[in-house]
Amino acid sequence: MSAETIFVSYSSKDRPFAIGLVKELQNLGANVWIDQLGIGLGENWDNAIEEALEKSETFMLILSPTSVESQNVQDEVSIAINTNKKMVPILIKECELPMRWQRKQYADLANNPDKAIHDILSFLGLQEKASASLKKVLSLIGVSEAPQKFIKTDKDESSGNEIEKEVSAEDLLVSDAEIDRAIAMHKKGIKKNWQMTVITAVISVVLSILIYVFKDSEFLTLEPVYAIIGCLSINLLSLRLYGSMKKRLRNIDLIELLKLKRERLTRIVNKLSNTEIDDFNNEFYNYITI
Repeated sequence: MSAETIFVSYSSKDRPFAIGLVKELQNLGANVWIDQLGIGLGENWDNAIEEALEKSETFMLILSPTSVESQNVQDEVSIAINTNKKMVPILIKECELPMRWQRKQYADLANNPDKAIHDILSFLGLQEKASASLKKVLSLIGVSEAPQKFIKTDKDESSGNEIEKEVSAEDLLVSDAEIDRAIAMHKKGIKKNWQMTVITAVISVVLSILIYVFKDSEFLTLEPVYAIIGCLSINLLSLRLYGSMKKRLRNIDLIELLKLKRERLTRIVNKLSNTEIDDFNNEFYNYITI
């Protein structure tokens, strides 16, 4: 393979994977530089990184939500693009890529690890049999094999016929967007209930005052005390509204926990069964009802 130096740019939160990947590539004969292994004792950190980036011919970029937000990574990518270095972007977790980065084809380890490993080995000139070595580091990003596929049946709105399509396990889980919409729905319901509670209380108090003021009027045929009791009874509606608000608040907390649970499930998504997916989705639907 080529003896060109490969500079690895990554977020510190992705360090375990980055170092694991680099060690495996080095074992396969690749000349890879990463700050944690390439900077010697007493060296100036910034100077060492700048020098290594300048001398490298290939730029390997680890893509993740934290790396796209990292200012250091953004600076390194800008230098690599401006100096026309060969780019090896590797996606390890779904994220929104900056527009300039979207122009570069990436190896998708998160969703298609087999093809991604093949592409990386091919680009670096390594033997295909080395794929077993690279697969060792997939567990560091929660991937162990190619995504499991399921058959989903939908109805074609134009023809009314049922159509089948192949989807991943993650596609069958309630999405983060749906979870966020459910939380927003409950918050909107809580706001509406508070408004109704205030309106009910105001109406009750105003009617009670009017009844008391006109208690001796010939227009008031009901005993004032009973009329006042009746008006105050309107406040019982507030108890129901309060109960609804309390349940919505509880459901918001549970949905927030469900969101964390979904994040954990996506790390082992290839091991999920249909039953586990259905249980998760049903749990979510229980929390959006009042």
